[in-house]
Amino acid sequence: METTKIQNICMGSVYAEDYDDSYKFYHDILGLDEVSPMGDKACYFDLGNDQGLYLEGGYELVGADERSSKSSFTFKVGSASAMYEKLKKRGVRTIHKEPMKMNETMYWFQCWDPSDNIVEFLGGK
Repeated sequence: METTKIQNICMGSVYAEDYDDSYKFYHDILGLDEVSPMGDKACYFDLGNDQGLYLEGGYELVGADERSSKSSFTFKVGSASAMYEKLKKRGVRTIHKEPMKMNETMYWFQCWDPSDNIVEFLGGK
């Protein structure tokens, strides 16, 4: 096998303006478990299967809308509709008015985190 062939994504990174607000979003609202605190403004969330999400605060807010060019990542969930409702109840700004049907079994939507990073969700109805 080619040694430079990409095999998977092992970690996503979020560079946030306000670490505390972003931590609350990813930990308290989305329910990610913290594995390793890394100082006062950073941590690592374990997503299983050698995958994780690194969060670091202290960056300048660029500002964005749904047409801005930024990197994003997609979380797989059991129910996109249930996650959508959970986020709306918590006051999270969503880009879509409802999850979009992608095929016969999968739905998708996007929202913004506290630093205007776009976060995507893909799952069943």
